[in-house]
Amino acid sequence: MENKPLISVVQNFICTIPERLEVIERNVPKLGEIWGDYEFFINYNHEENFEEVNTIYEKNIPKLNFYNNLEKDWASVTLALVNKVTTPYVLFCCEDLELFLTKNEWGNIISESFVESDVDYILLQHIDKYNTQICANGCLSNPEDQASKIIISNWGRYPSPGYDEGENVWFYSGKYAPHKRISTDAVYKTEFFKELLTEFLEKGEDCTHDIPWRKKNIANFYEGYYDFGNGMARFPDLKCAIPKNNIAKQWNEVKQNRIWYK
Repeated sequence: MENKPLISVVQNFICTIPERLEVIERNVPKLGEIWGDYEFFINYNHEENFEEVNTIYEKNIPKLNFYNNLEKDWASVTLALVNKVTTPYVLFCCEDLELFLTKNEWGNIISESFVESDVDYILLQHIDKYNTQICANGCLSNPEDQASKIIISNWGRYPSPGYDEGENVWFYSGKYAPHKRISTDAVYKTEFFKELLTEFLEKGEDCTHDIPWRKKNIANFYEGYYDFGNGMARFPDLKCAIPKNNIAKQWNEVKQNRIWYK
């Protein structure tokens, strides 16, 4: 278990759709239950539903810093939030990441990953896709698809050495990550996340592949930049972990990006 907070939580989002507001209403109490010892740095990047979202967070998050910076530059605003963080790790998650675990289970994951193993990055997105025994064995569920072929070419071998097994998490290096992208939903070493955001702000527009959402006001641009050869393969020695259990899942029934930012 954690003896003291090692982590701060950062979010930067909008919510203009009723169904997604319902997700926040039911999920934020869970965030408070599990991460209530952490300091939260939240920016709500819209005027619509600001009071409603602010009230939900104030009711459930004890150590809350809540902002309403309307600048339409996701990375710039997020970096400003991360620069306020004083803990060695920062947990960034989108507002639609729902949690399915207890505070004690979360504490065990963090203790094993950071206190005992000095991990750089814990993946929180698509956990059920990458915490399988197939990936643990160094294989991919469909090695013939385009994304898998890119990953395998970076490995230089197939299968990879696979994961090292912990009690609560699987461990792997950046070189042998079964995912090519650095996902936003993750726990990062704070300085590493700052470096990623800073580089993206300086060089993001130079990305050579076709990013699905090349828009400064959404996180997808950041994820598109840190993908393909500029993703996990670029950081071969990155110490990574993924929970063995499916502790979180993104709610994707109604997508905010495709409605608001289209």
